[in-house]
Amino acid sequence: MTELPYSPAEQVLALFAEYAPDSVDTLAPIIHRLFNALADGHTFIYVNKDDAAQLSALNPIVGKENTPLVLQGQRLFLGRMFQLEYDLAQEIKRLSTPIHALPDVAHTRSQLQNLFPDTSSRDQQAAAALALWQNFTVISGGPGTGKTTTVAKLLVLLSGDRQPRIALAAPTGKAAARMSEALKNALARINTQPEHAFLAQLDGQTVHRLLGLKPPQMQPEYHAQHRLPLDIVVIDEASMLDAYLLLQLLQALPDHCRVILLGDEHQLPSVNAGAVLAALVHSAFRLPEDSPIHEILSSHQLDNLIPPVARLSISHRFGADSGIGCLARSVVQGDALAAWAQFSQFPNELIAKQKSTEQQAKELYAQHTNYWQAVDNQDVAAAFRHQSDVVVLAARRADAALFNEHYRKVLQKHGRIISSDTLWYAGQMLMMTRNDPATRLFNGDIGIVLAHGNGLAAWFPDTGNTFRAVPLSRLPAHEPAFAMTVHKSQGSEYGEVWLLPPTSHDDNEAEQGFSRALLYTAITRAKQKFVYWGDVASFQAACENREMRRTALSEFLLKNH
Repeated sequence: MTELPYSPAEQVLALFAEYAPDSVDTLAPIIHRLFNALADGHTFIYVNKDDAAQLSALNPIVGKENTPLVLQGQRLFLGRMFQLEYDLAQEIKRLSTPIHALPDVAHTRSQLQNLFPDTSSRDQQAAAALALWQNFTVISGGPGTGKTTTVAKLLVLLSGDRQPRIALAAPTGKAAARMSEALKNALARINTQPEHAFLAQLDGQTVHRLLGLKPPQMQPEYHAQHRLPLDIVVIDEASMLDAYLLLQLLQALPDHCRVILLGDEHQLPSVNAGAVLAALVHSAFRLPEDSPIHEILSSHQLDNLIPPVARLSISHRFGADSGIGCLARSVVQGDALAAWAQFSQFPNELIAKQKSTEQQAKELYAQHTNYWQAVDNQDVAAAFRHQSDVVVLAARRADAALFNEHYRKVLQKHGRIISSDTLWYAGQMLMMTRNDPATRLFNGDIGIVLAHGNGLAAWFPDTGNTFRAVPLSRLPAHEPAFAMTVHKSQGSEYGEVWLLPPTSHDDNEAEQGFSRALLYTAITRAKQKFVYWGDVASFQAACENREMRRTALSEFLLKNH
């Protein structure tokens, strides 16, 4: 049996060589460019006019649709990516079509004002009004802007005297758990009626679990021919959603189902190609002049509504006196000088320093006193509580892996690991890297190895502030988690965040992927303190590096809208 070529690009070229051998010489350099672009998150590449003319003659491999390669003007797509974004746009349009009549404008205005009485919650009120009126809504805002509070109050409004069928979901189990907790806390602060008590019983779940996606085939239980029995679905951390997973979800929803996406447009997009949340934000259209929302909201509130998007801009956590907030805002604006100046303005909250990875690992161990004390006491709850006191985030996987290696050596010196070949030890932090419904463990879940019976087991958070032990032999694929990539940290919050910039400088590798979005995402994971382990040059270069993914989703959404 002939072995397949190694890279996806070479596999595609080998396939083309069987069916259209004369096209391979023309296609080879372009196919490699296209797959490199896909790896960087883009869904198409631009080709020059001469290449476009040559490509257009390569029918049936290249065409305008339903071909392995799709050429639209001077944009070249892999056929499946073109179809994916096109189909996703159609599903969003389908679910956006129902526009709901507000039962009584004056009553709706009164309800909104009662639930959002403060001037600081005016943008939340506007977001709720938009979601009452339209079927598909995106609520975008940074940490502390009240996305979950807005949704809690919106669900109260939508429930009325009935109990709609509601699902809460997120791309990862960790984000889903945080969503559940945040919603319960928000509902506790609202003076709700007894008939709304069911809202506090809602539990978040992963999108995979909601769809019934199970390995190895990963075929969904719910789909276009067998749709989910839901009236409302709320998806948190929408910036992490990749186009294919969102398409599967939307195809499984009935026409009447309200869809509410929550996210932060400035955060990192999905690790897969595309940028769904950014595309939705940039595909906005104007409110109709006869919309009842004009009678409910002020002109100032309407400025933040560009359907299907409502932006929340007032942070209730990071105000003008917050170093993390000021730093995050400067980074979003791309003001590298102002961003770096925040380290001097808020020296207790923002710290920049440079040390070797070995020194960083030693310093982290000193900061982990409470964590290791909990491990020694075999206190599972305390170990998880202190696990999030300080977290190390890296721009690249290689740097996270290097830090984990050095931290392991520190643990050996302190006698917590017996020898270099020790596989398991008490206090070991693990991150799952694969979904495994059989053990109810999902990609991104954090576990801690602790005593269980006469041996060790991996412990994980469970429902109701409890924890469960999973035998080490049953763990799905995982990796050390004393340091993790910024991508893997999305959907989490930590007391203190350390950011490790890329260490390699070969072929500008350090600059690739170290962007404004990555910097912002890392900063906004911190609640009390942010530490940057690099120099001013690397920080400012990242701040100025606004990487924008090429995607056609916005165009497909606006076409014939």
